[in-house]
Amino acid sequence: MTATEKKKKGLDLQWKILIGIVLGIALGLFINVTYGAGVTTGPIYAIKTVFKYGGDIFIRLLRMLIIPLVFASIFMAIVNLGDVRALGKLGGKTVGFYFLTTALAVAAGLLVVNVFNPGLGIDKEALSALGIGTEVPGKVGRAGVGEKSAVIIIIDTFVNMIPKNPVAAFAKGDILQVIFFTIFLAIMASIVGKASDTMTNVIHGLDRIMQKGIMAIMVIAPYAIFMLVAAIFMDLGFAALKALGKYALTVLVGLGIHAFITLTALVWIFGKYNPLKLVKAVAPALMTAWSTASSAATLPMTMSNLTNRAGVSPKVANFVLPLGATVNMDGTALYESVAVIFIAQLLGVDLTFGMQIVIFITASLAAIGAAAIPGAGLVTMGIVLTAAGLPLDGIGLILAIDRILDQFRTAINVWGDACAAVVIARSEDAISEPAEGADDLAAEPA
Repeated sequence: MTATEKKKKGLDLQWKILIGIVLGIALGLFINVTYGAGVTTGPIYAIKTVFKYGGDIFIRLLRMLIIPLVFASIFMAIVNLGDVRALGKLGGKTVGFYFLTTALAVAAGLLVVNVFNPGLGIDKEALSALGIGTEVPGKVGRAGVGEKSAVIIIIDTFVNMIPKNPVAAFAKGDILQVIFFTIFLAIMASIVGKASDTMTNVIHGLDRIMQKGIMAIMVIAPYAIFMLVAAIFMDLGFAALKALGKYALTVLVGLGIHAFITLTALVWIFGKYNPLKLVKAVAPALMTAWSTASSAATLPMTMSNLTNRAGVSPKVANFVLPLGATVNMDGTALYESVAVIFIAQLLGVDLTFGMQIVIFITASLAAIGAAAIPGAGLVTMGIVLTAAGLPLDGIGLILAIDRILDQFRTAINVWGDACAAVVIARSEDAISEPAEGADDLAAEPA
């Protein structure tokens, strides 16, 4: 038996997670219906306690990675661009476009979640029984911004991003200050060049370790998620399904608005390209992204689809798409903004306007550091929750639906990369309509 055959033997991680979710929901609902939610003694209580602590270990492991992952991944994402002064027109336009679409995605997410309010109506006592949100204040926001105007709140947020002491920012876990310092340090390192190679190599090693750490923790994810989901459904029962359904609908509506309105408009207006033709051209890549939940695994197919089926110049595609797979995570950023507000609503937390601005900024910037692999969004979700002053315990509930939504948001990530390639190629006069009947002979994923 070859190594490849051995590797293929057994279920992939995503299927194990899905099975864990389904079994967790089934067990939780069975216990809830059979024994009720208020069991405090006996074997059922023992099971709930074990499951709660098992899930808590998983959440703590994710929390452990947040600060070093933010620092290393964002630093390397910027340094890998090369000397920022030498990026040139193509690089500047690409980075600018990606930041714009990510910000628009987060804005769409905040809009739909505030309209749908998917987290309202859940039994707060049941959540408290799970230990979720027991120490969260009723209103979360930066000190002193509650009564200020919107403009002042935004200015205050940006000013507070600058750390007086970077070491203190790392120690306190102030995510916005850590991100600001990391971006500043990375830009200076890219300008310095060879003199910063030693430090860059160390941080590159840290980045690799953190990525490996994510994958190591994801090995226990199917079992930990099973316990988390089961514990939640034991106490919340069918009320959790209702909340999750509304939450999933909110995320899908937000993704739909971004994909079919925002990105489509950009392709139509600035790319001067028929969006329906582009969808047809990149359909194989989109389907691969949806099935694998990995934009990195989809990258070879995305590049081939854009060049062979959509007429984008290889010169543009070979720069824009790999960069997009690293820093452009529209779907992930939108999803995180919705999820954080949803969790806040579940916990009865009234987020101030200033805190929603913090979520907007953090979700936009954290998307840069999201690894293009399944499950990495859970870690960046922790980044945004931490910035908003919310406990990571709330992640437990959304894990029940995360794997399925991960497929949709990854497809939107890849669609955003494709749209960027078309718009940038048009601005560079590096795109041509593909010949009728042209096919992508290299469409098999690597």
